[in-house]
Amino acid sequence: MVIGRKTAKPRFLSSPTFDEVVCGHGESTQRFSFREFCELPLSHRVELLLKQPRYFRNGQLINGSDAMSFHG
Repeated sequence: MVIGRKTAKPRFLSSPTFDEVVCGHGESTQRFSFREFCELPLSHRVELLLKQPRYFRNGQLINGSDAMSFHG
Protein backbone atom coordinates (compact mmCIF):
# COMPACT_ATOMS: atom_id res chain seq x y z
CA MET A 1 0.00 0.00 0.00
CA VAL A 2 1.32 3.41 -0.93
CA ILE A 3 0.45 6.15 1.55
CA GLY A 4 -0.80 9.43 0.11
CA ARG A 5 -1.50 7.97 -3.31
CA LYS A 6 -4.90 8.76 -4.80
CA THR A 7 -6.76 5.90 -6.36
CA ALA A 8 -9.23 6.53 -9.15
CA LYS A 9 -12.67 5.00 -8.81
CA PRO A 10 -13.53 2.42 -11.46
CA ARG A 11 -15.41 3.83 -14.46
CA PHE A 12 -18.48 1.69 -13.80
CA LEU A 13 -19.25 3.79 -10.73
CA SER A 14 -20.14 6.71 -12.99
CA SER A 15 -22.87 4.72 -14.75
CA PRO A 16 -25.64 3.77 -12.27
CA THR A 17 -27.33 0.41 -12.75
CA PHE A 18 -29.93 1.07 -10.03
CA ASP A 19 -31.47 4.14 -8.40
CA GLU A 20 -31.92 2.80 -4.89
CA VAL A 21 -30.89 -0.21 -2.84
CA VAL A 22 -32.94 -1.23 0.20
CA CYS A 23 -31.32 -3.36 2.88
CA GLY A 24 -33.10 -4.96 5.81
CA HIS A 25 -36.75 -5.10 6.78
CA GLY A 26 -39.04 -3.20 9.12
CA GLU A 27 -37.40 -0.76 11.51
CA SER A 28 -33.90 -1.84 10.48
CA THR A 29 -34.45 -0.87 6.82
CA GLN A 30 -31.64 1.16 5.28
CA ARG A 31 -31.97 2.93 1.91
CA PHE A 32 -29.09 4.13 -0.25
CA SER A 33 -28.93 5.83 -3.61
CA PHE A 34 -26.49 4.35 -6.12
CA ARG A 35 -23.95 7.08 -5.33
CA GLU A 36 -24.36 6.68 -1.54
CA PHE A 37 -23.94 2.92 -1.84
CA CYS A 38 -20.78 3.26 -3.95
CA GLU A 39 -19.27 5.68 -1.44
CA LEU A 40 -19.66 3.27 1.49
CA PRO A 41 -16.49 1.49 2.60
CA LEU A 42 -16.06 -1.79 0.72
CA SER A 43 -16.43 -3.88 3.89
CA HIS A 44 -19.80 -2.23 4.64
CA ARG A 45 -21.02 -2.77 1.05
CA VAL A 46 -20.07 -6.45 1.23
CA GLU A 47 -21.87 -6.80 4.56
CA LEU A 48 -25.02 -5.26 3.06
CA LEU A 49 -24.80 -7.39 -0.11
CA LEU A 50 -24.73 -10.56 1.99
CA LYS A 51 -28.12 -9.57 3.43
CA GLN A 52 -29.78 -9.91 0.00
CA PRO A 53 -30.81 -6.29 -0.62
CA ARG A 54 -33.56 -5.22 -3.01
CA TYR A 55 -32.71 -2.96 -5.94
CA PHE A 56 -34.95 -0.41 -7.64
CA ARG A 57 -34.71 1.45 -10.94
CA ASN A 58 -37.35 4.06 -11.83
CA GLY A 59 -39.38 2.91 -8.82
CA GLN A 60 -39.52 -0.71 -10.05
CA LEU A 61 -37.94 -3.68 -8.29
CA ILE A 62 -35.17 -5.16 -10.46
CA ASN A 63 -33.24 -8.41 -10.34
CA GLY A 64 -30.03 -8.30 -8.28
CA SER A 65 -27.98 -9.67 -11.17
CA ASP A 66 -29.20 -6.77 -13.35
CA ALA A 67 -28.32 -4.29 -10.61
CA MET A 68 -24.80 -5.69 -10.33
CA SER A 69 -24.12 -5.95 -14.09
CA PHE A 70 -21.99 -2.86 -14.56
CA HIS A 71 -21.48 -1.81 -18.16
CA GLY A 72 -18.26 0.13 -18.33
